[in-house]
Amino acid sequence: MPAATTATKAERTRAALQHAALARFLEHGVDATSIADIAADAGVTERTFYRHFPSKQHILFADYDARLGWFRQALSVRPPGEPVTASVRIAVESFPYDAALHQLAVLRSEHLEQELVQAHIKTVQAEFAREIEQFLLERTGAAAVSDEAYRISITAQCVSAVMFTATETWFARGDLDVAELSRLVELGLRTIGDGIS
Repeated sequence: MPAATTATKAERTRAALQHAALARFLEHGVDATSIADIAADAGVTERTFYRHFPSKQHILFADYDARLGWFRQALSVRPPGEPVTASVRIAVESFPYDAALHQLAVLRSEHLEQELVQAHIKTVQAEFAREIEQFLLERTGAAAVSDEAYRISITAQCVSAVMFTATETWFARGDLDVAELSRLVELGLRTIGDGIS
């Protein structure tokens, strides 16, 4: 598990904005909440808000951002000889459950155009794949242009797809037990490990 770190002022401000936005969204709805309201509740200016988020809708994607940062840290401490599927499974199992992140996912599904949600998910899924790819390239020392690097890229894309499909299925089913998320990730990783038929 990654070592705890002290939050920077920027991280604390971002967290305060997320907390203020979530409280407003739940009480008044996304549409009735203004950026000025969120900034005032967080004790910052609107300009500060825009340093952290391009719009109030982007706060609804904070769960993906939080998980990407956590995932990056969790992967970085995995032992060198460990299979990638084990490293990913353990990293996912180490995600702290945060009810606020789940509430953001529910609000996102209720208040945003699905095209916007899907576009953002694709972007974040690609970021997760890049993290996995970088992790594997560093671990193996593969040359940037090689068959091994190509195989690593394919592996990273597949593993990232498993993680996102598992997470979306987990949210859709409404069973927010982290053990169930781990089970879905494990099932997905076994599926790609067995090969596609």
